[in-house]
Formats: sequence, structure tokens, C-alpha cells
Amino acid sequence: MIKTLNRAHRRTDDRSFSLTRRTITRFRSTLLLLDAQEMCLCGLLNITHSVHLILCIEVFFALILLIQSPDLLTMNGTYFYFLGFFDGGGWFFFALHVSLCITCLISSALLYIGSRCQMPSLILPHVFWQFGFIIVSVLAIIVLMTLGFSGKMLMPSSIVLSSMMGVAGICEMWWCLLSVAYYRHVCDTKDRPFSTSVSPDEDPLCARDSLV
Repeated sequence: MIKTLNRAHRRTDDRSFSLTRRTITRFRSTLLLLDAQEMCLCGLLNITHSVHLILCIEVFFALILLIQSPDLLTMNGTYFYFLGFFDGGGWFFFALHVSLCITCLISSALLYIGSRCQMPSLILPHVFWQFGFIIVSVLAIIVLMTLGFSGKMLMPSSIVLSSMMGVAGICEMWWCLLSVAYYRHVCDTKDRPFSTSVSPDEDPLCARDSLV
């Protein structure tokens, strides 16, 4: 009688433990799924699609600006709103302009390859480019506003150009943070590949000793 009761008690205990293991495994898989599908851009896209959308936007504007770059050599810095201050500075503007555009295209291509191949090291160049663009934007705003207040540039033009650089810089700040988050996400995915088919016996969270 006592042996029968002990046997029944052990079966009940094994069933409870098996149910607990399955529950923990499902919970862990759910957490991993939520992490892999982390939503961004006001919940419209997951982090991977958000970064790809940002790349499309940056590449589009980089190509448009690159096509327009010869105009900088034609004008040679003789824009009316600079009041002659940058006359003859066309090569400087051209070099800065083309450098930003080409490095954007190259780093964007590397980020896309890194995203497709799950190679975090290829994501970093674009993060550095975004950080560099933010610095260039801040410096450009300082220079433009200084020229405007010192009378070496038309003040309305100074405000307009500073606002344009400010909007671009703010967008890049947001996108840079998102790129860093994506870099960490790819690193985590590479270190702990997502799998919803983790066996309870293979899951360290379901080890019997850890539950006691």
C-alpha cells in the first residue's frame, strides 16, 4: 500500500516537473521571439527592417547629392548668400561633399552585407559614419550662425541652412542610436542563435537542480 502511494506520488511529481519544464521553455522562447522582433519607428517595423529603411533613405539622398556635386565646382563658392566670403572655395566644398556621400554609400553597403550575413563588424563603419556626420552638422551650424551674426553671410540664409543641417543631424542622432541597438542585436543573435525548438533537457533553465 505504501509502495503504491509512493509510486503514485512520484508519477505526480514527475508530471508536475515536466509541465514546469515545458512552461519555462515556452516562456524563454517567447522572450527570444520578442527580442528578435523588437519593434521600432513607433511600432511600425522591427529593428532589422527599420535599419534597412534608414539605409534606403540615406543612400537615396547620398546619390542625389552626389549627382549635384559638380555644381559646387561650377559655382566655386560664389553663392550670393556668402557675400563673397567663400569665393574660390569650390574645391573645399566639393571634396567635403563627395567624401561624405561616397563614405555613406560604402558604409551603407557594408552594413547591408553585415545584416544579411550576420557580421556585426561590418555594421560599425556606418555607425562611425553617422557619428561623423553628426559632428559635421554641429560644426556647420556653428560656422553658419557665426557668419550670419558677424555679417559675413545673409542672416536669413544662415538660419535656413542651419535649420536644414540641424534636421539632418537630429535624424542621424536617432538613426545612429538605432544602428547601435541593431549592432547589439546582431551580436546577441550571433552569440545565441534564436531557436524555438530548445529541448527541455538541453535548456539550462529547466535543469531539475536549478528548480529545487
